[in-house]
Amino acid sequence: MAIRIEKAVSDCLGFGHDGDGRAVFVEDALPGELVECTEKERRNGFSIMECAEVLEPSPLRRAPYCPFYGRCGGCSFQIVDEKDSAAIKESVVKDNLRRIAKLEELPPFDPPAYGQAAGYRRRARFHVDFRGRRAGFLSPSSSELVELPACPLLSPRLSALLAEGKTLYEEGRRAMFSNMVNSRTGLAEVPAFDGDDEVTFSDKAVLVTVAGIRYYVSADVFFQSNPSLLPELLAFVRDNAIGGSIMDLYSGVGTFSALFEGSGRRVWAVERDRRCLMLSRKNAPSALSFTSDVASWSRRSGRKVDTVIVDPPRTGLGQESASLIASFGAARIIYVSCNSVTLARDLPLLAGYSPVKARVFDFYPGSGHEESAVVLDRA
Repeated sequence: MAIRIEKAVSDCLGFGHDGDGRAVFVEDALPGELVECTEKERRNGFSIMECAEVLEPSPLRRAPYCPFYGRCGGCSFQIVDEKDSAAIKESVVKDNLRRIAKLEELPPFDPPAYGQAAGYRRRARFHVDFRGRRAGFLSPSSSELVELPACPLLSPRLSALLAEGKTLYEEGRRAMFSNMVNSRTGLAEVPAFDGDDEVTFSDKAVLVTVAGIRYYVSADVFFQSNPSLLPELLAFVRDNAIGGSIMDLYSGVGTFSALFEGSGRRVWAVERDRRCLMLSRKNAPSALSFTSDVASWSRRSGRKVDTVIVDPPRTGLGQESASLIASFGAARIIYVSCNSVTLARDLPLLAGYSPVKARVFDFYPGSGHEESAVVLDRA
């Protein structure tokens, strides 16, 4: 059936309605396009569709730059350039804030941050068939391994691992002996992070320098995959933090806590992953670090601070954590989000706070994922 795409929604899916008025979500479709679709999945109240042919293309559309696009599941949105990708993702975030958070008036947005897609990715999880001596990534929504000779989005050192092969096979063997095998696919999973001078595949920490800050990072913890764009987010958080006391919740390896080293500000960093917190103590040694679930620590903390920084996982804060954070009485909350659906759900739960500023960061060009940050002030 032919569908007119009305707008982009989360994961950069095209949204429209079929002839019966049923909501449809279309992969690989852009706002304004008329596309011929085939139904992949029917759910209660809506359908997920695949774009079979573009009948009326958007002027923004371009050919994917990777020959494995559509076969490899690593990318899902290579049909626009980097600038237009960031603009579309900003429209998705704004739409979610209007529909889900019920914001009648959006806060001012700084221009979306974006960079070059080529070679940006410094973190990856390779899938390795050790016995078949093949390495690559999984195909979309399946356990099939797509063997790749290179990846245009990976940093040169990470991409070269695919062509060289031997190193990934050896790491795949170690992963198998360490039970790091996906039970669904039967493939060994090899995490890798490309630091300033070397690649790590394990808990060995390597140095990565971002905006003059030296971070120690290992392959088995989270750190932003796109260090070249990270200075934009760091500057947003640093410039909008106010007062002399800062609470950094879901602090990870101290990405934000490290911003305030040498500033004389008092920082509390809370992270439940002990591996992350060990690195956080190296990256932000003056911060007071606590290993705890955010909700549990918040209940017993009772501390009053000027700024609270939260960077939760995709599941967001939820009612309990949001209520506890609001109870701190901080003058400002900076909410960094990798999922604008849960961000929009959480904002009304932060009772007594109103958004005053926001920005979208396109850390993952080529994919439908967006990241954003919202500044909220106490009313």
